[in-house]
Amino acid sequence: MINGTTVIKAKDTASAMEKVVRELGEDCVILSTKKVNGQVSITASNSKKAKDAVKKRYDKKKFANIYKFNSGKLNINNNIINNPQNKIGEDKTPSSGFSGINYKDIIKEEMSILLEKMDKKLENIYITDNYKNYNFSNFLKLKQVGFSNKILEKFLDKNLENRYEESRVNFFRKLSENLSSPFPERIFNSKLILVTGTSGTGKTTMTAKIASAIVDKLGRNNIVLAELCRNSKSASEDLKSFARLLNIPITNQLKNGDLSDTMILNDSAKIVVDLAGDIETGNKIIESLEARHGDNNICSILCLQSSSSTEMIENTWKKIKAQRPIIALTKSDECNLSSMAMSKIAELKGKVGLVSGTRSIVDSLLFTNSDILAKYMKENF
Repeated sequence: MINGTTVIKAKDTASAMEKVVRELGEDCVILSTKKVNGQVSITASNSKKAKDAVKKRYDKKKFANIYKFNSGKLNINNNIINNPQNKIGEDKTPSSGFSGINYKDIIKEEMSILLEKMDKKLENIYITDNYKNYNFSNFLKLKQVGFSNKILEKFLDKNLENRYEESRVNFFRKLSENLSSPFPERIFNSKLILVTGTSGTGKTTMTAKIASAIVDKLGRNNIVLAELCRNSKSASEDLKSFARLLNIPITNQLKNGDLSDTMILNDSAKIVVDLAGDIETGNKIIESLEARHGDNNICSILCLQSSSSTEMIENTWKKIKAQRPIIALTKSDECNLSSMAMSKIAELKGKVGLVSGTRSIVDSLLFTNSDILAKYMKENF
């Protein structure tokens, strides 16, 4: 370890900081940071003189100045806040500027402005103390890509010697193994495939694509397209068109009891159901069928649009009532799935089984596995 002051150079700030801590210790201080010839140059020191100077420069009493009211709303002191009536009494004639003032509202507004300023100052600052078991440079780079702390802590290698590319690939492999599962067999072996999701996520198209995949694998015998939950006497025109293209029957006259009878009486029948309408209505059908028959012969598909935000993913996941829903990522040809969305799905313990685009129902459904997801992440993140 170096004693005194030294200059550390690296290709980026994260790597430079890592070298600083390694060579000068965790209690060293940064004296200056600049960029020279495309490299980050950090002057740091672990000498007592340098540390005392920095400590004096950022004295706590000086930092307390940040809590002064700086928004220009009102210049008030403790006496006025604590004893507003006394202050007015001393002045005999209260100024119109102070009459009727609600100090609590002023303080609340001032604190809101202060917190907003502090948030801006803290943007892109990372606390490193909790990540001593990781190569922090690798952790930070994957964090900057968009992966969450929880997922990085769970799946990132703790080997401090690993290079970034090696850690990155290992991380993608572990995450993809967690996200994926051998779902195709379950879809093909189930008697009922129930496709649900929020409005606009591509449920109808996904229903047709699953039916197409079953036709390709098992033939057209004993497969029916169905639609439930729509406030209409006939199935949607889109689903009718898909049924004509695949040359398979379609119905929207089935009820829960009909689906149950089909499961009990016909071992070879398969019904792919588009649960049109809102997700809550579809939940009632899913819960009713799973309560009667379990989920061994029922496969629920939850459609999530590839561009979904983390909030949308979490809200949708909380609504779904199926026991083991398979996540189908839709409209992947229009938008990519983000690393933040991947993290959120993994945090919720969701399983991705299908990926599809929008434009075609033939040869456009991808049954995923860990290798496919790992390759996607490697190419896009």
